[in-house]
Amino acid sequence: MSAGRIAKLVVAAALLSGSATQAAAQDARAAPPDFANGLRRAIVTEGAAPERLPIAERMARWHVPGLSVALIEGCRVVDVRSFGVVRAGGPAVRPETLFQSASVSKPVAALAALRLVEQGVLDLDADVAARLRSWTLPASPLTEGHPVTLRGILSHSAGLVPGGYGGYARGTAIPTPIQTLNGTPPAQPKPVRVNYVPGSAWRYSGGGYQVAQLLMTEATGRPFPDIVGDLVLTRAGMTHSLFGEPPTGASVASGHNAGGQMIEGGWHIFPEYAAAGLWSTPSDLARFAIAVMTANRGEPSAILGRAMTAEMLETEIGPRSLGFVVGGEGQARQFGHEGANEGYNAMLIAFPETCQGAALMANSDNAKPLMYEVQRAIADAYGWPDAMASATQPATAFTPAILERFAGTYRFTEIDVPPFRIVRDEAGGLTFDRGDGHTEPLRASPDGLFAPDSGVLIRAVAPEAGPAGTITYGRIGGRGPAEARREPPQKAADAVTRR
Repeated sequence: MSAGRIAKLVVAAALLSGSATQAAAQDARAAPPDFANGLRRAIVTEGAAPERLPIAERMARWHVPGLSVALIEGCRVVDVRSFGVVRAGGPAVRPETLFQSASVSKPVAALAALRLVEQGVLDLDADVAARLRSWTLPASPLTEGHPVTLRGILSHSAGLVPGGYGGYARGTAIPTPIQTLNGTPPAQPKPVRVNYVPGSAWRYSGGGYQVAQLLMTEATGRPFPDIVGDLVLTRAGMTHSLFGEPPTGASVASGHNAGGQMIEGGWHIFPEYAAAGLWSTPSDLARFAIAVMTANRGEPSAILGRAMTAEMLETEIGPRSLGFVVGGEGQARQFGHEGANEGYNAMLIAFPETCQGAALMANSDNAKPLMYEVQRAIADAYGWPDAMASATQPATAFTPAILERFAGTYRFTEIDVPPFRIVRDEAGGLTFDRGDGHTEPLRASPDGLFAPDSGVLIRAVAPEAGPAGTITYGRIGGRGPAEARREPPQKAADAVTRR
């Protein structure tokens, strides 16, 4: 809306009400709060002046070509903002531009499964192995007395692996659901199997959601996209969302790696629909969250019954519910999910007590820190019950002892990803280098190192002095630190060469 148009509206309101002050207040209430110039870092240094950063600057810092955001207030989508481009040199991101939802597909699939439970088509607590017909869950002594159930699958506690999938390049052979479950060509060699006692713990499991997908298609005799389309997408008003390839002529955001280069072919294909296959927009994901929140309030014609919705939003194990990550208390109670496919990141967060929230989607591997910065700015602008305050850390000067202690190449002991490096930089400090284009400066503290932008905390574990052999890598607000060990010099050099 132009400035002239706004001025005319204010004058008209003043004439009608007899109060220019009242008219201005009404107009201010109508304008959405500005969050785009109020981004905050994850960690601020003690004593430093407060910063409020513009979104364009932060997108450039994180090599994020495009970002789209939808805001929920009062159970309505009240603001939709798009920033950047669908690809380098390409058109601007629009509100209807499609992004890969990645693992935000999981709660959408979970809602469809729970609707089938309500209809009596599926059973949350029955033995899934006894129900499947076209595929057999590999036998395991771990399931004796502890069957794999839909409840366990939706809460990532069914004992199933693998965790996730990498997608397939466009133009290559795409596996069937059965090939994916068996891990046979052309599927990735990631067969679904029982890896721990069902119900004893939770471990992220995209493979489990593929079992749920098969269960749903066999129980209904319908393709998965049709099931979720009828049960969720249409009912929630998600008019731009789909499972499968985007239609010709649609505005599609191409995926980019952490260094800003576009994924070959623009994106990968994810036939693992329930786990990672949804294309959507922030507005549609926001409508999905609103559908869940209104069902939680027991409103007429809700997408799910109130009792089943309460189960969907209740913790099952750890932070996991039936489809969501949940947390917080009172007004700050929240549910949501994050997703990351190659070249894309997505986030959904909602506060059911106040019916607020946001959906964010970006076309970059490196977008997660940026999206957290945007969430913090939205929390400030909209007065979210969770203020998402930045953490505070004391900073100290780098010394030769600190540089010697931390500089090196490290590999996680229990996370199967390439090694990362902590390298000396030109400023006389240290920089974190993930090896895929993601780098960020580190600061020294009395306890170790921290990254103000992403909230990473690095601590030395052993030995007590000299170069650290073992460190921990954690993140503000994360699940807890992960252990990493220093790579021997030759092995570290080989790892860098392979990249």
